[in-house]
Amino acid sequence: MSAFVQVLFEKVVAAASSELKLPQDIAEELQTLSSSLATIQAHVEDAEERQLNDKVARNWLSRLKDVAYEMDDLLDEHAGKVLQSKLAGPSNYHHLKVRICFCCFWLNNGLFNSGIVKQIRQIEGKMDRLIKERHIIGLNMISGIGKEDIRERPKTSSLIDDSSVFGRGEDKEVIVNMLLTTNNSNHSNLSILPIVGMGGVGKTTLTQLVYNDVRVKNHFQLRMWLCVSESFDEAKLTKETIESVASGIPCDTINMNLLQEDLSNKLKGKRFLLVLDDVWNEDPDKWERYQCALVAGDKGSKIVVTTRNENVGKLMGGVTPYYLKQLSYDDCWHLFRSYAFIDGDSSAHPNLEMIGKKIVHKLKGLPLATKTLGSLLCAKDNEDDWKNILDSDILELPSDKNNILPALRLSYNHLPPTLKRCFAFCSVFHKDYVFEKDILVQIWMALGYIQPQGRRRMEEIGSSYFDELLSRSFFQQHKDGYVMHGAMHDLAHSVSINECIRLDNPPNSSNMAKNARHLSFSCDNRSQTTFEAFRGFNKARTLLLLNGYKSKTSSIPSDLFLKFRYLRVLDLNRRDITELPESVGKLKMLRYLNLSGTGVRKLPSTIGRLYSLQTLKLQNCLELDHLPKSMTNLVNLRSLEARTELITGIARIGNLTCLQKLEKFVVRKDKGYKISELKAMNKIRGHICIEDLECVSSAEEAGEALLSEKAHISILDLIWSNSRDLTPEKANQDIEALSHLRPHDDLKKLTVKAFAGFQFPYWIDSLSHLQTIHLSDCTHCSTMPALGQLPLLKSIIIGGFPAIIQIGDEFSGTSEVKGFPSLKELIFEDMPNLKRWTSTQDGQFLPLLRELQVLDSLKIIELPLLPSTLVELKFSEAGFSILPDVHAPSSQIVPSLARLEIHKCPNLTSLKQGLLSQQLLALQQLTITKCPELIHPPPEGFRALTALQSLHIYNCPRLATAQQCGLLPHMIEDIHIKSCSNIINHILEELNELSVLKNLVIADCIGLNTFPAKLPATLQNLEIFDCSNLTSLPAGLEEASCLTTMTIINCALIKCLPAHGLPLSLKELYIKECPFLAERCQENSGEDWPIISHIAIIEIDDNSSMPDRSIRRRLR
Repeated sequence: MSAFVQVLFEKVVAAASSELKLPQDIAEELQTLSSSLATIQAHVEDAEERQLNDKVARNWLSRLKDVAYEMDDLLDEHAGKVLQSKLAGPSNYHHLKVRICFCCFWLNNGLFNSGIVKQIRQIEGKMDRLIKERHIIGLNMISGIGKEDIRERPKTSSLIDDSSVFGRGEDKEVIVNMLLTTNNSNHSNLSILPIVGMGGVGKTTLTQLVYNDVRVKNHFQLRMWLCVSESFDEAKLTKETIESVASGIPCDTINMNLLQEDLSNKLKGKRFLLVLDDVWNEDPDKWERYQCALVAGDKGSKIVVTTRNENVGKLMGGVTPYYLKQLSYDDCWHLFRSYAFIDGDSSAHPNLEMIGKKIVHKLKGLPLATKTLGSLLCAKDNEDDWKNILDSDILELPSDKNNILPALRLSYNHLPPTLKRCFAFCSVFHKDYVFEKDILVQIWMALGYIQPQGRRRMEEIGSSYFDELLSRSFFQQHKDGYVMHGAMHDLAHSVSINECIRLDNPPNSSNMAKNARHLSFSCDNRSQTTFEAFRGFNKARTLLLLNGYKSKTSSIPSDLFLKFRYLRVLDLNRRDITELPESVGKLKMLRYLNLSGTGVRKLPSTIGRLYSLQTLKLQNCLELDHLPKSMTNLVNLRSLEARTELITGIARIGNLTCLQKLEKFVVRKDKGYKISELKAMNKIRGHICIEDLECVSSAEEAGEALLSEKAHISILDLIWSNSRDLTPEKANQDIEALSHLRPHDDLKKLTVKAFAGFQFPYWIDSLSHLQTIHLSDCTHCSTMPALGQLPLLKSIIIGGFPAIIQIGDEFSGTSEVKGFPSLKELIFEDMPNLKRWTSTQDGQFLPLLRELQVLDSLKIIELPLLPSTLVELKFSEAGFSILPDVHAPSSQIVPSLARLEIHKCPNLTSLKQGLLSQQLLALQQLTITKCPELIHPPPEGFRALTALQSLHIYNCPRLATAQQCGLLPHMIEDIHIKSCSNIINHILEELNELSVLKNLVIADCIGLNTFPAKLPATLQNLEIFDCSNLTSLPAGLEEASCLTTMTIINCALIKCLPAHGLPLSLKELYIKECPFLAERCQENSGEDWPIISHIAIIEIDDNSSMPDRSIRRRLR
């Protein structure tokens, strides 16, 4: 509440102090109102702290909140009227810069008639009564608590949350053992284990540890996790169980009988583990209806139930509950310390450590309370702050009737006022609801919880609010987003009673409806409600439809929105709405509208009257094919999320000057689509792709985009059409346009595609913050841009430059500074006429280069000396006859190169010179493929590559060796040889010397008749393909004690398996197109069947016309 009053105070002060001339009576009323708000504000925090146990203070706050909302609505309502009046003016489509700004909403004095003055005076009267009552209640002026700034927290503190679990090792072992023991109780195949404990004691965390234990994973064929919470809807749970078994595939059935049959069939014969987390249901009939299908599981199936209520376990027929106790003091202290101190080290703060230990004694071993208070104190390094927490009376209180832990209440009280408001709102979501950070921040913005601060965007401020709540453990990370712990949700509900209402669980008193501001509905049953459920909440600011809400109709009643005049947030995210009524335009204060996933076919033109709208979501609106022209009236729109073609179809999009994101802009020659539309859109950030730049008719028109003023664009794509006919005139037009499309100097990544000019403009080599550049399909460009002096450039990709014949110093630069000082990745691709790249900086430039690729450049014969920093090098379809050298001034050692790939180099004849003649002591992967003229291996074979782990040689038929010494390094692990008949026997002769070989693949080697040596004992996978002259498998195969997989395909001359059998380690055997082997391996009847019968997975296909001779066997 204190944050709300502060924001309201600032609004009123801004209006009262406006430089514009106001009617005297208005100015005086505003001055009086701002004084009243200042007086009230000083007492709000005391009332907030006392409301827990003081009914009078709680009532006073409630009435203050109503008055504050009334004034806030009045201000916003008239701000909208001023903006509407301005938009109706003659210049509404050109250079529109009007935004809702509360310091200037008094522009049109005609709006402020006596009726408005009367409204303000009525509010003042209510405020005066509240001021007088503060003395009767005894409210004090306080400051300090909750006022600390939201500071940057240590990055490690929030990362510990989900990975640090203390003191649950014994509990975990007990539960795991209970799950692995087959002692089913009430049902023959199923037993239920309740885990009982108070909120915040760690039931869910313990169950997660058990659920992810490797023994549990291996024991159960199926594992399912369902979050249940207060609402035990047996049909919904059955559907969720089915979807969990089916890996998330949606279940559309709503008939309970069909659901039960489906689930029973899916569980039949399978041993499963089902976790039902946070169960409150005490209705045995509901449980009986749900569990009917669960008994179909195999013997040993288990259900784990976490609950605060031991009666829940009893009615479910479970075994004796496992009562989870609080943590020991020592474990609690370790947990507290990991959150309260950086890196969990308290030794540097002995005084704080002493106070912290006393605080831990009061926390009674509750993990959630411990980490929450620890997170709170992490931001405080003053002893007095810690003592204030220690001495707080709240810690001495028992949990209240709503089961709110005192420590959580205390942590909430110490939140900054802005965060209190943001956190309390989240009670509008149901328990276990998974929310997204960005969406929640957008909703907070729409509700006015986030106010601009200097140059910081509201999105950035909201993100910092969220991160602070996360670091203080009010939120928790989830695999799909974020959630609130059940105890935290109870806390949020307790501080937002009557303000946030979930309509699927409404309050008992209908009188509360008039004060409810935030509504949500979560339901997936068509028969439960219609939009009529939302009527009567006329003061609502938020309406959220959650989790696939469905109604009886596909349209919204046209009069519904007429009642929601104060609505700021409307989320209709669902799939069965097909029409949005015209009355949506009456929601003048609406700032957030989500229609994602609906079947809406068109938006009414009245949507253009939502002048305050900040966020419009239209994702997955597949029936929507265009947006109304009135969209350009939405001058406060910050986020528009829709299909690209919908956004690019908006004429005069330049009116949306507050838009933060515009990923694509397609230039047209038509009015409203020219590149000048970008002129005033200086708040666009991130990535923008500007396409069809050939439609820019002149340099002046290009300059009107003012790209150089768009400081927040970090990634820019400038794209011309690839399909146009190029003429000298068009080439000059491109040059003129690009020269006037200079981006802001802070640009990080630039892509230019299909530019027809013969050279790039000067500005491209002066982008001092550029990190990545991609230039492609610039077919007329004959000189490279001077990129070598860009200090931060890390990645260059250049391709499709047929006019480039030679690259020289113009590319790297000739200054005293080393060329490309930060470059790590360089790729040349599709440079069909490039012959040479030379540099006078040979060996001196590219000091950090790690990856170089030269692709599809069949004429290239020369490169400069390559830097010794290279880690990855690839040549594909390059013209080299000899590989280039790496610069190694002190010796021939190349220290970094780990991966080398040579592919389709038709002129390459020898590896005796160049790169592979040097000492590549770090090379781990070498691939040589489709080099038909390659004859000579490196001087010492591949044995000098002492770090080599993987060698792949394909389709090098002439590669041979006359060496008597070995070819291969002894520590190689992976060998693939294909279509290399001249060298295969030399390689196989060395097999028994390869002491760590794990994988051997041989294919299409017609020169291979027999294996000349035994396989190494370390081999795990053997694959032999298309070796038409191979007559037998390796001798001593049974001694390959690590072999697990063997594949033999199209080796027709192999007549039988080795007489001594196959290793017992073999788990998988695949034989195809080997007729003799297939015959001998027939199940039960084949002569070699006894040799393979122990193998778990066997697939044999002799490719004959007799399908019954094929074998597919998979044993458990």
